[in-house]
Amino acid sequence: MPPATDAPQHVAHTGRRVPTIPDAVWSPLAGSVLMLVPGLLSIAFGQLWLFPSLGPTAFQQAALPQMPTSRFYSVVAGHLIGAVVAIVLVLLIVPENEPSTFELKELTARRLAASVVAVAVTLLVAVPVRVGLHPPAAATTLLFTLGAFPPTWAGLRTVAVGVLIVAALGEAFRRARLAQPGQK
Repeated sequence: MPPATDAPQHVAHTGRRVPTIPDAVWSPLAGSVLMLVPGLLSIAFGQLWLFPSLGPTAFQQAALPQMPTSRFYSVVAGHLIGAVVAIVLVLLIVPENEPSTFELKELTARRLAASVVAVAVTLLVAVPVRVGLHPPAAATTLLFTLGAFPPTWAGLRTVAVGVLIVAALGEAFRRARLAQPGQK
């Protein structure tokens, strides 16, 4: 029989005591892996599959796995709804030749309008039907409206791949965490 410790433990199907990983260890490790994998894949394939709005997604999936907004479906639907709404609004409001906010180093009235309306429309779509309620997705919306990603199929595909990588891996971490004793 293993020695008694103060660390939380549960008995695995093998009959051996297995320590439960504390949140202070689990969350940073899971969040790091959720950033590392799309980052390494980005480097390996020469694509931008790691972008700012995935950071809050990884944080939420690692630290708050019990939240409905951390689930695979909410993550994917939220980011994709936000991206599509933003693309449509950029195409309608922002002139095709207008540089991104990041190139100009200033916010234009048209990009501001596209940003405000895109977040509002994303909420208008997501909240009533409870689809895609994932707050970090608002950052994806802004990546398009402010010009970090082009309002094209290629831009949407790039974001979709990054989101799917983090959402799938995050869902595996989320389920593993919730399966540990003492987690809800």
